[in-house]
Amino acid sequence: MQRVYLFILIFGLLLQANLRGNAQLPDVALTEDAIVSLLTCSQGEELYSIFGHSAIRVYDPKVGVDWVFNYGTFDFSDPKFYPNFVKGKLNYILSVSTYRNFEHTYIFEDRFIYEQVLNLNQHEKQLLLDSLKINYLPENRYYLYDFLFDNCATRIRDIFVEAIPRNITFDYSKLDGTKSFRDLLMPNVMEKPWAKLGINLLLGVSADRPARAWEHMFLPEHMLTAFAYATIETENGNIPLMQEPMVLLKGSDIPKSRFRNAPLMVFTLVLLLAALVTFINLKKGQNFFWFDRVLFGLVGLLGIVIAFQWFGSDHTVMANNYNLIWAHPIHLVAAILLTISRFKGIIRYYFGVNTVLMLLLLVLWFVLPQALPFPMFPLVAAMGLRSAVLYKRLT
Repeated sequence: MQRVYLFILIFGLLLQANLRGNAQLPDVALTEDAIVSLLTCSQGEELYSIFGHSAIRVYDPKVGVDWVFNYGTFDFSDPKFYPNFVKGKLNYILSVSTYRNFEHTYIFEDRFIYEQVLNLNQHEKQLLLDSLKINYLPENRYYLYDFLFDNCATRIRDIFVEAIPRNITFDYSKLDGTKSFRDLLMPNVMEKPWAKLGINLLLGVSADRPARAWEHMFLPEHMLTAFAYATIETENGNIPLMQEPMVLLKGSDIPKSRFRNAPLMVFTLVLLLAALVTFINLKKGQNFFWFDRVLFGLVGLLGIVIAFQWFGSDHTVMANNYNLIWAHPIHLVAAILLTISRFKGIIRYYFGVNTVLMLLLLVLWFVLPQALPFPMFPLVAAMGLRSAVLYKRLT
């Protein structure tokens, strides 16, 4: 955790210095020796870096330029940073740094940097740099971030296609067109089982539609692949748009987790505990309302988070979330009113309906339009079991 705080502090200071000191880039006429390249950074251990990163490098030793254009930065000094982040209203920023400063972050995090040099003529390199400089103007550098459709990778994809006058043709045969956005995200979080669960809980049904090949490039690793097999037209036919990827910085792969199934194991234990409590209920006639308060209270709190991300934020990919069927805020109200005698009839009816709903959900779990996270299956079974017991005993 100390690594995270240290990184954020260094990154924030560098960004603030960049924003205050470089309102505009100087005019530069690139030479024939200039190189424009796509930088792809491997995933890191921390959650903020788990999906990798992309940037554009413009290097011309004759004019002393070695700039990295980075669409993935944001201003930590903004007093509304955290509220905007939660609400999906966070503006990301195009920042510019030297390659050396950019590289320091990845040395610190022990991550790979790959470079793909674009096969452009001098005029196209200048056009691309000029377009980036226009993007970097104070009135243009901010944009409303969207995780799937407008991020640090898609911005680069778009400016390459729009600023380079020659036609670029993509060979999408190396990308799996049957995968959904959710499918594409999951390999990056395999070693972070709780993060994987959290992402799956918050993503709505729109994340389960097949991603078009063009849309695969919201992830840096897929953009690297797509551009590696792209071609650009010449008078003598098409040639590769990119040169072979080179390793600029060697890093380490993130360590394999020994606890990939931890969430499933934890919620299976919850189901076993619910079964034990139910057995004692029926055998000895004892009530365990404390257990039900905790179970449904915590699920109700989760429901508040899911409902807020759906109705209270601009995160479109978190709307229409089927997880709200079983994790909704009303559970919290039911947990509070559980042992208040004047509400007993209403609460009994509530848990009767919830029993049927949980059973139906378990039956339909694998055929719904949205992929529900399987580690939650035993938790929903536990909720169904305890709902049935409460319906029986609240008489």
